[in-house]
Amino acid sequence: MVGGAVGGGEAGGAVSRAVVPTCIAFVLTVACGAGRLPAQLHGYTIVVEEKDEQTVELARAMREQGIKVRTRVRGGSGPTAALIYFTFSDPGPGQPLWFHVRLADTRSGEIVGAATIPLDSLTTTPRARALAAVKALAP
Repeated sequence: MVGGAVGGGEAGGAVSRAVVPTCIAFVLTVACGAGRLPAQLHGYTIVVEEKDEQTVELARAMREQGIKVRTRVRGGSGPTAALIYFTFSDPGPGQPLWFHVRLADTRSGEIVGAATIPLDSLTTTPRARALAAVKALAP
Protein backbone atom coordinates (compact mmCIF):
# COMPACT_ATOMS: atom_id res chain seq x y z
CA MET A 1 0.00 0.00 0.00
CA VAL A 2 1.67 3.22 -1.14
CA GLY A 3 0.62 6.52 0.40
CA GLY A 4 -1.97 5.04 2.78
CA ALA A 5 -2.05 4.79 6.53
CA VAL A 6 0.15 2.09 8.04
CA GLY A 7 0.12 0.81 11.60
CA GLY A 8 -2.67 3.02 12.86
CA GLY A 9 -0.95 6.29 11.94
CA GLU A 10 -2.73 9.12 10.25
CA ALA A 11 -3.38 8.96 6.51
CA GLY A 12 -0.80 10.93 4.55
CA GLY A 13 1.73 10.67 7.38
CA ALA A 14 5.40 9.73 7.26
CA VAL A 15 4.92 6.75 4.95
CA SER A 16 3.63 8.75 2.01
CA ARG A 17 6.26 11.45 2.48
CA ALA A 18 9.07 8.85 2.54
CA VAL A 19 7.85 7.18 -0.66
CA VAL A 20 8.30 10.29 -2.81
CA PRO A 21 12.01 10.90 -2.03
CA THR A 22 12.74 7.19 -2.37
CA CYS A 23 11.06 7.02 -5.77
CA ILE A 24 12.85 10.14 -6.94
CA ALA A 25 16.21 8.75 -5.80
CA PHE A 26 15.53 5.46 -7.61
CA VAL A 27 14.55 7.20 -10.86
CA LEU A 28 17.59 9.47 -10.74
CA THR A 29 19.90 6.53 -10.06
CA VAL A 30 18.53 4.53 -12.99
CA ALA A 31 18.51 7.53 -15.32
CA CYS A 32 22.03 8.62 -14.42
CA GLY A 33 23.46 5.11 -14.73
CA ALA A 34 21.82 4.57 -18.11
CA GLY A 35 23.03 7.97 -19.29
CA ARG A 36 26.65 6.82 -19.29
CA LEU A 37 26.11 4.48 -22.22
CA PRO A 38 25.57 5.47 -25.82
CA ALA A 39 21.96 4.85 -26.88
CA GLN A 40 22.90 1.95 -29.15
CA LEU A 41 24.35 0.03 -26.17
CA HIS A 42 21.37 0.36 -23.80
CA GLY A 43 20.10 -3.08 -22.87
CA TYR A 44 23.23 -4.87 -24.12
CA THR A 45 25.33 -7.28 -22.12
CA ILE A 46 28.96 -7.39 -23.28
CA VAL A 47 30.73 -10.75 -23.58
CA VAL A 48 34.39 -10.51 -22.58
CA GLU A 49 36.33 -13.75 -22.40
CA GLU A 50 38.85 -12.86 -19.73
CA LYS A 51 41.76 -14.83 -21.18
CA ASP A 52 44.60 -12.32 -20.88
CA GLU A 53 45.53 -9.30 -18.80
CA GLN A 54 44.05 -6.85 -21.33
CA THR A 55 40.63 -8.51 -21.48
CA VAL A 56 40.52 -8.79 -17.68
CA GLU A 57 41.15 -5.05 -17.41
CA LEU A 58 38.64 -4.21 -20.16
CA ALA A 59 35.94 -6.24 -18.38
CA ARG A 60 36.79 -4.59 -15.07
CA ALA A 61 36.67 -1.07 -16.56
CA MET A 62 33.32 -1.82 -18.22
CA ARG A 63 31.82 -3.09 -14.98
CA GLU A 64 33.04 0.05 -13.20
CA GLN A 65 31.33 2.13 -15.89
CA GLY A 66 28.04 0.33 -15.20
CA ILE A 67 28.10 -1.92 -18.26
CA LYS A 68 26.82 -5.47 -17.80
CA VAL A 69 29.63 -7.92 -18.58
CA ARG A 70 29.51 -11.69 -18.93
CA THR A 71 32.30 -14.18 -19.72
CA ARG A 72 30.43 -16.23 -22.33
CA VAL A 73 27.43 -16.19 -24.63
CA ARG A 74 24.20 -17.68 -23.27
CA GLY A 75 21.38 -18.74 -25.54
CA GLY A 76 18.04 -17.09 -25.04
CA SER A 77 19.44 -14.02 -23.33
CA GLY A 78 18.78 -10.43 -24.35
CA PRO A 79 20.91 -8.34 -26.69
CA THR A 80 24.55 -9.32 -26.38
CA ALA A 81 27.70 -7.90 -27.96
CA ALA A 82 31.13 -9.51 -28.13
CA LEU A 83 34.27 -7.51 -27.36
CA ILE A 84 36.95 -7.43 -30.05
CA TYR A 85 40.18 -5.48 -29.57
CA PHE A 86 43.34 -5.05 -31.62
CA THR A 87 46.22 -2.67 -32.23
CA PHE A 88 47.01 -1.09 -35.58
CA SER A 89 49.61 1.18 -37.09
CA ASP A 90 49.87 2.52 -40.63
CA PRO A 91 52.96 1.21 -42.43
CA GLY A 92 56.03 3.38 -42.36
CA PRO A 93 58.43 4.77 -39.82
CA GLY A 94 57.14 7.02 -37.06
CA GLN A 95 53.47 6.09 -37.46
CA PRO A 96 51.50 6.02 -34.19
CA LEU A 97 50.13 2.78 -32.78
CA TRP A 98 46.38 2.73 -32.08
CA PHE A 99 44.30 0.56 -29.74
CA HIS A 100 40.89 -0.32 -31.20
CA VAL A 101 37.88 -1.73 -29.33
CA ARG A 102 34.81 -2.99 -31.20
CA LEU A 103 31.54 -4.36 -29.82
CA ALA A 104 29.79 -6.66 -32.28
CA ASP A 105 26.20 -7.86 -31.86
CA THR A 106 26.39 -11.63 -31.38
CA ARG A 107 23.33 -12.28 -33.56
CA SER A 108 23.86 -9.97 -36.52
CA GLY A 109 27.59 -9.25 -36.36
CA GLU A 110 26.82 -5.53 -36.63
CA ILE A 111 29.26 -3.22 -34.83
CA VAL A 112 27.21 -1.54 -32.09
CA GLY A 113 30.06 0.29 -30.37
CA ALA A 114 33.59 1.34 -31.25
CA ALA A 115 36.46 3.30 -29.74
CA THR A 116 40.02 4.05 -30.79
CA ILE A 117 42.76 5.50 -28.60
CA PRO A 118 46.41 6.26 -29.32
CA LEU A 119 48.96 4.11 -27.56
CA ASP A 120 51.33 6.60 -26.01
CA SER A 121 53.09 7.23 -22.72
CA LEU A 122 49.72 7.59 -20.93
CA THR A 123 48.46 4.17 -22.00
CA THR A 124 51.41 1.88 -21.35
CA THR A 125 49.63 -0.55 -19.00
CA PRO A 126 46.64 -2.79 -19.75
CA ARG A 127 44.68 -0.98 -17.01
CA ALA A 128 45.38 2.47 -18.49
CA ARG A 129 44.44 1.26 -22.00
CA ALA A 130 41.22 -0.31 -20.68
CA LEU A 131 40.15 2.82 -18.78
CA ALA A 132 40.86 5.10 -21.75
CA ALA A 133 39.12 2.79 -24.24
CA VAL A 134 35.98 2.35 -22.10
CA LYS A 135 35.85 6.10 -21.47
CA ALA A 136 36.02 6.68 -25.23
CA LEU A 137 33.39 3.99 -25.78
CA ALA A 138 30.97 5.30 -23.15
CA PRO A 139 31.82 8.96 -22.55
